[in-house]
Amino acid sequence: MVWQALRNRIALNFTSVACRLSAVPRHPVKVMGLEFPTPLGIAAGFDRHGALGRRVASLGFGFNEIGSLTAAALARLQPIPPGDARLGVNLTLDARCSTAETCALLRGAWRHADYLVLNLIGPSSAPLLHQGARLHNLLTALREEQHHLNQKGERRVPLIAKLRCLPEQIPFSLAGLLLELGFDGLLAAHDPGPPATRERYLAWQDPQRQAQACEQIEHLRRFCQKDIALLSVGGIQTASQLQARMRAGAELVQVHAALLRQGPWLGRKLLR
Repeated sequence: MVWQALRNRIALNFTSVACRLSAVPRHPVKVMGLEFPTPLGIAAGFDRHGALGRRVASLGFGFNEIGSLTAAALARLQPIPPGDARLGVNLTLDARCSTAETCALLRGAWRHADYLVLNLIGPSSAPLLHQGARLHNLLTALREEQHHLNQKGERRVPLIAKLRCLPEQIPFSLAGLLLELGFDGLLAAHDPGPPATRERYLAWQDPQRQAQACEQIEHLRRFCQKDIALLSVGGIQTASQLQARMRAGAELVQVHAALLRQGPWLGRKLLR
């Protein structure tokens, strides 16, 4: 764990330097009413506290998702470095927190974000997945809070949820709930989560594994139609894999492990 934390810090610092040295052509796409410089983004966990901020557009990343943030982490958040990339703020949904506390977390993050993500794949949110009525009520309250802030403010901040999407475990029920409540997007996470080991990174080089992720996206796209934006994260390492996810129906795609292992010019490589 100590080595992983050190590796992550080195990768983050290296990427920060690269942001000042690079310039990648734009490939703009419009999703959820927002224009993104490119459809490729950085997943939550890499730039957890927003040190890179919006500067990553110079590396070819159209968006950068910071977090996952708790209320304490949000309170310590420093000013976000400016740039052209969109900024997502990933919020921890902690089953130990009340609905009022979680709505306060969303209110605090709204002013920083171009879009907001409710993280339903973390260990602290796991109990919520087994408490159907409570989860429904919580997501309803958060959607209403987002709607109120968007009406009151001078801009619209989309709201999406991050769901685990594994073989034979496509979250159709949760996707249906998001559609019912009028969420703007669904982020499908195809990887079981930390730790990001070398063995698991290499496993994603199996074409069958990539095909499974694309099939999951295809199923979700057919289920959701065009009523919700679809994002994909997990296992993207090459330009052909990025293209395959988008052909399957993903409108935006995130990377994390590949950025750690291939370096900050990954965006240029994937967008060729």
